[in-house]
Amino acid sequence: MIAIDKSESPASFVTTKMAKQLFLHNIRINGVKAVIYSYGLSDSRYAEYAGAVGFLSRETGKAETVLEIGCGHSILPTFWQRLGIEVIVLDTSRMALRWQKIKGNKIAERAVEAVLADMQYLPFRHESIMRLSCISALEHVPSNGDIGSASEIGRVLKVNGISVISVPLTTRNEGCCIRHWGGEIPPLIQSLLHFCLPVVFRALRVDRTSSYFERLFSLEDVCKRIVISSKCKEEDYFVLKSGSVAKALHEKILPQGSLTVLEYLVARFLQIGKGITAPGAIIIELKKHRHGEIRQVPENR
Repeated sequence: MIAIDKSESPASFVTTKMAKQLFLHNIRINGVKAVIYSYGLSDSRYAEYAGAVGFLSRETGKAETVLEIGCGHSILPTFWQRLGIEVIVLDTSRMALRWQKIKGNKIAERAVEAVLADMQYLPFRHESIMRLSCISALEHVPSNGDIGSASEIGRVLKVNGISVISVPLTTRNEGCCIRHWGGEIPPLIQSLLHFCLPVVFRALRVDRTSSYFERLFSLEDVCKRIVISSKCKEEDYFVLKSGSVAKALHEKILPQGSLTVLEYLVARFLQIGKGITAPGAIIIELKKHRHGEIRQVPENR
């Protein structure tokens, strides 16, 4: 079982504790091939997963159940299991849920509970969930589905319940959407592998189809579309930003989340904190209060 130091802030937890553990866990879950291909464990995922663990672990003194929304083929649910925490995974993909159950059986005696559902219509009672994680999933719900999903997250959380949500940010003043399945893949890779890229995606368990959708949020969007919609209070957050070299590499040569060792090394140079200009993602901790005020996400100055 992995030990958690609850005295640390999640931002420092990212750089001091988790990278090696997540690196090794990825290999344990995905096999020796994960030594080469990262299976989605990109540089930013190191920070997002560590932030989720840091935020949720410091709030409670004993293991509880975590609801993982939009799990896909993420290694985070099995990582929760290694922490001794029971997991409910929710996704719209039967294939992803089946994969999570198979991998979960190898980690713990009790398998994960898999729920086939849309996060816009969570099949849980009002105020029935104490801890919830939604890592890089909310941005993939088309149209205004992120607003509905955030509202559902707030509905199912118990009073004093905690949710951790991460979404990508844009450097523009307004949010924008990517609707092409090849979005954020370097043009060179797209041109070379155009005809076989969908097959490659399926083989590597990359959840991209012709209906691909991704929203890039502004900080104002995060406040209005997520925090206010959830009717929860922002308790803490941090943002992250890749270095200029890593950003250029991902934009021009290799898509993010490709080579395991490269992503592991790049993750060590992420800028993580609150006062960072032009961040690439935000990890936010929301807490449900019966009659609490909604505090807006502070601007990064």
